[in-house]
Amino acid sequence: MQTTETLQLVERYLAAIAARDFGAARSLLADRGFGYTSPIAHFDDADRFAESMDGVGAILHGIRTLHRFVDAAVICPVLAVKVSLDGYQTQRVVQLARVEAARIIGLEVIFDASQFHRMIGQGDAS
Repeated sequence: MQTTETLQLVERYLAAIAARDFGAARSLLADRGFGYTSPIAHFDDADRFAESMDGVGAILHGIRTLHRFVDAAVICPVLAVKVSLDGYQTQRVVQLARVEAARIIGLEVIFDASQFHRMIGQGDAS
């Protein structure tokens, strides 16, 4: 897969998430060998990950790409994600997406989860 196609695939994924179209987002994920890691969750199954996205949809109010780094089959967007956590706020999020055979096989999402942990009652996670 060409770098341009890889970038377009990841951008389609982000657009689907921003539109809360989790079915479309799921269609871009690998059926086998998928992995997701973030400060608040870990999944090794694309279907379970997609099911969990409903919770994100409830608080997500926008995604804007600030910058992206591209290295063949690895795309790293730096995002401004507007969420409603104790009011509306925009968080900086870095996503590392790995693509293989025209599907996303891995997502690592890095962000400050301390506000999220406080909101759901897990104390200060910092």
